[in-house]
Amino acid sequence: MSTDYNKRAVTYSLLAHIRSSSTLSNGPLDLFVPIVKKGLHRMNNQGQYKGESITEIKSVVEEVYAIDIPIPVLRNILKLIAKEINSKEQLFVLNNDDSFWIQNYIFDEYDEKLEKSKKDIRSLQTLFKEFCKANKLDHKNEDCIIRFIEKNKIGLSQYLSSTVQYNGDNYIIEAKFVEYFKSFSDAIYEQIKSIYLGAILTSYLDYKPTDIKADVILLFDTNFIVSLLDLNTPESTHTCRKLLDVGKTLGYKFHVLIDTIEETQGLLNYKAEYFNNTIIQKYVNKEDIYNACTRLNYSRADLERIADNLEKQIENFGINVIPNTTSYRNKAKFSNEFKLLKQLRSSEKSALHDALCITYVKEKRGNKNVHDFEKIKCWFVNNAISHDYENEGINSVLNQNNYNGLPETIKVDDLLNILWLSSPAVEALENDEIVDMGLTSLVAYTLNKALPKSRIIKELDENIQKYKNSDITDKDVSLLSSRIANGQIKDIEKLNELASIDVVKFNNAVKEEANKQREIERQRAEALENVVNRLANSITEIQKHKIEIEEKNKKQFEKKIEISKNEFDEKLRQKEIKFEEKIKRKDDNIEQLKKDNIKKENQIRNIKRDLFVKNQIKKWRRNTWIWVIVFAVLLVLSIVWALFTNEEINTKSNVINKLMNSSALSIISPLVISVINIFLIKNLYDKYYNYSNIKAYKESIQIPDEMQELV
Repeated sequence: MSTDYNKRAVTYSLLAHIRSSSTLSNGPLDLFVPIVKKGLHRMNNQGQYKGESITEIKSVVEEVYAIDIPIPVLRNILKLIAKEINSKEQLFVLNNDDSFWIQNYIFDEYDEKLEKSKKDIRSLQTLFKEFCKANKLDHKNEDCIIRFIEKNKIGLSQYLSSTVQYNGDNYIIEAKFVEYFKSFSDAIYEQIKSIYLGAILTSYLDYKPTDIKADVILLFDTNFIVSLLDLNTPESTHTCRKLLDVGKTLGYKFHVLIDTIEETQGLLNYKAEYFNNTIIQKYVNKEDIYNACTRLNYSRADLERIADNLEKQIENFGINVIPNTTSYRNKAKFSNEFKLLKQLRSSEKSALHDALCITYVKEKRGNKNVHDFEKIKCWFVNNAISHDYENEGINSVLNQNNYNGLPETIKVDDLLNILWLSSPAVEALENDEIVDMGLTSLVAYTLNKALPKSRIIKELDENIQKYKNSDITDKDVSLLSSRIANGQIKDIEKLNELASIDVVKFNNAVKEEANKQREIERQRAEALENVVNRLANSITEIQKHKIEIEEKNKKQFEKKIEISKNEFDEKLRQKEIKFEEKIKRKDDNIEQLKKDNIKKENQIRNIKRDLFVKNQIKKWRRNTWIWVIVFAVLLVLSIVWALFTNEEINTKSNVINKLMNSSALSIISPLVISVINIFLIKNLYDKYYNYSNIKAYKESIQIPDEMQELV
């Protein structure tokens, strides 16, 4: 197997795992962050710690993972990495000139997943070789299965990056391999799905999702309408109806030309006309309308009823029928597309129909070449896995001749893939759903592309109906159909020619081909049984290994949890200690603040108390002075009274003499002097100079509560 394809397959598997297990908080580029991180880790391991350009990183990533990350995209991824890993210390620096340095960066996440993916890819290749041997088929290079699975991604490139890439054409063996394991083994099919999903996810490297336009018209082809009516496979019907659901969510408009309605009606009526004259077609092609009728138990009358009510049914799906297409048809008749399609289609009418639809799309695009998907205003949508009528794949033919912008046509599964990549705009699409639809379409398209033309199958069907003898059973016809479907009958036209020349030889040839297929199926059953047994053992080993890994991861997780718990508890304890110390310091501060406040309050109270005591002493002394004043007044009044009661007051000297000789005065004077001596002088002395008396008074003063000393 090619080393690059091997590496790429492993990368696809890893990307699918990242997509399903991670939250892409920074957008789709998050998918590629682990891959680039592993590249940086590898550079460090090889002793490289700096570089002059990020092209050096690009080369390492491409060497290890075999995917090409464009420089602008890589630069944005590196910025995301720098932002993430430099949170504590600078481990990675990206300079403006794209030079860089990185310091001892270790990234070992996804290592186990990478190893498992490598084993899965090797296992898948081994199974592919065994499958080829069991079916007696020659297998090509081992990388073909990977190339086939990533084929849809290659197809998307023409829409997302305007590039057309070649990926090979004949993948019948690979398609049968995928189809077989889809029904046989969920484990193997999941591996295939992861590769497919990863391949689609790498489209993000070429496509920057933008807001989806709401004014887009989807013009549907005949094969899309047939699938929409559940006249194809159930998977095909689901895909087409899913596009309608998504389109309605996005505000898309759905159109179908009246010419397409008429072509579809003609197809259904044709199938109804030959309903009872076909055997081979429904066995050979699972996408054939006859096969759907068998599945749904439809009769000829049911097909005719559907054809008669087709326009109404289409409108019930919310599809607008465009009735007047004359001007578009006239332009289509002189278009290059019509000239090309006349060489490919079975009839000029069918070629003109497709050219008409393409002309309609061009008109809706303003007859301008558009190079960006998000700027497209109209698409001609077909379900390319339908081959009920001659169709050599107008998508590939017309798109290869479209050099001046994006093509007008697109397959329904390609359109769904692109809308899904524009998530979260399209929340209705899930990973599993988009993968199942894409793989189913890829397998069916590949197998149907290898089928003989419908005309040849129809002719063989008619010959068997006309010429088969009693030895040809329905089982023989079924076995013959399998050989045709498997491409094991190289020239069916010779078989048809034989029917018109020699009926006996024709029947013998049919029987011989049936017997060949019967023997092949017997041998294949034995061979596949051996493969199945080995696969069962392999699956058992895988499951055992998976359980061991889960147990190991569980123990590591529990250990990490325990370590994290202990670290958390220790951090919590340290925080509690710090918090308690902080609280204690805070309490001490509060206590000190209280003491300071009490001290200040006591100082204020001391001042108030001193003032209060001084005021009380003043009042105390004031009382004595009041008595002094009272006695002085009484003394003066008594003298005046003594003077004015004597009539012989004529002169000043007489007044004095009278005063001195007055009997009243002689009586009062000793008394006054005595009072002054006892009550006043003594009282004043005690209140001003008798400190023990003053102290005793101070102590007797009742201090109010608001002036008391606080404790």
